[in-house]
Amino acid sequence: MKDQSLTSKLTQSVFSYCCRSEELHQTLKPGGKEMKAKRLAAVLMSGALAAGTLAGCGGGGNSSGGEGGDSGSGKIELEFFTQKREAADTFEKIITQFNESQDEIKVTQNIVPDSTSVLMSRAATGDLPDIIQVGGMQDSNTMQFMKEGHFLDISGMECLGQVVDDYQEAIKFKGKNYVVPISANFSGVYYNKDKFEDKGYQVPETYDELMELAEKMKKDGETPFLFPDKDPWTLVQCWEDNIDGSARGGRKPVYMDIANGETTFQDDELFAETLQKVVDIHEYGQGDTLALGYDQAISDFATGKACMFMQGIWALPSIKKANPDMNVGMFSFPSNSGDTKVSMGIDVNLAISAKCANAEAAKKFVEFAASKDMVQLYVDNDYSLPCMKDVTAKIPDAQEIVDLVEDGRGALQVTALPKAVSDERQNTIQKVIMPDEGEDIDTFLTNLTETFMENKDEFLELYGE
Repeated sequence: MKDQSLTSKLTQSVFSYCCRSEELHQTLKPGGKEMKAKRLAAVLMSGALAAGTLAGCGGGGNSSGGEGGDSGSGKIELEFFTQKREAADTFEKIITQFNESQDEIKVTQNIVPDSTSVLMSRAATGDLPDIIQVGGMQDSNTMQFMKEGHFLDISGMECLGQVVDDYQEAIKFKGKNYVVPISANFSGVYYNKDKFEDKGYQVPETYDELMELAEKMKKDGETPFLFPDKDPWTLVQCWEDNIDGSARGGRKPVYMDIANGETTFQDDELFAETLQKVVDIHEYGQGDTLALGYDQAISDFATGKACMFMQGIWALPSIKKANPDMNVGMFSFPSNSGDTKVSMGIDVNLAISAKCANAEAAKKFVEFAASKDMVQLYVDNDYSLPCMKDVTAKIPDAQEIVDLVEDGRGALQVTALPKAVSDERQNTIQKVIMPDEGEDIDTFLTNLTETFMENKDEFLELYGE
């Protein structure tokens, strides 16, 4: 039976998938006329039937489906579903080593376009892959899957005892374990080391020092910051993860206070203060920041068109690819007092389908992937922080941030806003930085509060104690 709570998501996902095909595109408007409802239903039904088998045609190799299987050689076959496409090559190395280490189990990686939509579709039809790479607790989809019982309770697995102490409670849902964390990412400020050395610039330790530095750069004829505000998610990240996260740390306490009516977005002084900082530092951007997108910003920064660029560690491979010789560093956005934190999120978790027919075999693979050597292999290739003990982060281009984390100043983000609130924030945050027709900070935050309170039950259901 289909999971009724995911039915609407399934319909949207399948419709989105089908609309990308020329066949449905032509069927929807034959001769300029709208397709009749009966014909649309037939197409959607075909798409729904196909959704469960999308995994087999996504370029990720053969799939055993969501319930495991036996190959002709007698081996148990398991499907490993990867959502983070950038990590596919690294996961393939881990899978190859696992397959070669024993003769009973064969794991095959599956990579598909629009993996989130496909995963939702497969969850709604009861056909989840055996092993799934998912996001952290700050990922609303991960939380929804756990809430609806799609992931196996893996409490007691040996590898969980090796999770970094600070993450132990953060990876639990209602007191139980459903995921094994592999790596964490973080946000910060990239800087061009050559420009800093040539001009005698120093990495700032407080917010005032950062603003003084930006002013000096501007007087020197340099562009202090690049802001890819054409993509609003980067502006949200600039505010929440970089500026607010480095000052506040984790956001769960304040979100809980808002949900319980103890404060609001506009009454919380730090939200208003950090959003004002977003506006202020934009005075030192490249001009029309709304005209620049993420990909072009990567290229522009890598080729020396600005001194600093606020982004996450995931941008580093793209920066190095654009300019392998670039001498780049990274520091955490400085707070007023200098007691700067590093805003972090668990990036890669491994989960097992609750319907996996070969759960013990799946656990063996997860234990292998979460072993010290495999996690070291993963973080070395991914430029990320390990979630397991006795694994060393090797990110020389971001050593300043690694040092802060190792000094206990990492702040793990473990909550996601309800989708309606997230959409409201992303759809309107650009107005805050518009000089003329923009929206003032108080109005923006007040609107966030109204939308949040309309959806607070969704938040409390996932994150309430």
